Amino acid sequence: MKQLFETIKAARWLELTIAVGLICILIVLALGSGGGSAASEEEARMQRILSKIGGAGQVSVMIARDERGDCTGVVVVASGAEDVEVMLRLQRAVQALTDLELSQIEIVR
Repeated sequence: MKQLFETIKAARWLELTIAVGLICILIVLALGSGGGSAASEEEARMQRILSKIGGAGQVSVMIARDERGDCTGVVVVASGAEDVEVMLRLQRAVQALTDLELSQIEIVR
């Protein structure tokens, strides 16, 4: 009987832990989506600009930010990035738009 009680007690602790974890995840998602619209707008603007670079082709942009909202890095996926000249033009354009170091900018195909 004591063993059954301990099992039930452990199961309730697990349920409580899972519930708290899910609540934390929901809070993070809710907070993240509130501030995400400005970041998404900035990504969309950068995407439009970069896609106008000759040979870039289809472009997608993601901007990484720290907890204060400062830009810490940019990833650009461009169908034309296999061409080294296009990749360098994209990288320089992102650097001009963000003032990041080249090591903080990743251009991929």
